Amino acid sequence: MTVTNKKEIKMNKKRELSYNGWTNFETWTVSVWDYIPYFVDSAYDQELKPEDIDSGSIEDEFRDLVDSDIPNSGIISDLVNLSLSKIDWREIAEHVREGLEEKIMDNY
Repeated sequence: MTVTNKKEIKMNKKRELSYNGWTNFETWTVSVWDYIPYFVDSAYDQELKPEDIDSGSIEDEFRDLVDSDIPNSGIISDLVNLSLSKIDWREIAEHVREGLEEKIMDNY
């Protein structure tokens, strides 16, 4: 198999796994519910720089926001936690960095 064929296969797999231009449904859901602007505003208020944004801190902040809404145990807890584990936090962080850069430039 040539390098070109491997790239094509990888791109096709990514397209198959994508949802409305996002990695998957779970990641798209975070964006469609306007959490990215929330994270941008939060980072801006904390005077963070785009390079300070990392996927781990975004995930932690999100979990802090929704944790009280998730039952401690049972099927609902398991299903919600499964969905949360599928979110591509690196992709979310990338969009937050881009949004923060724009907000900084707009308010410069």
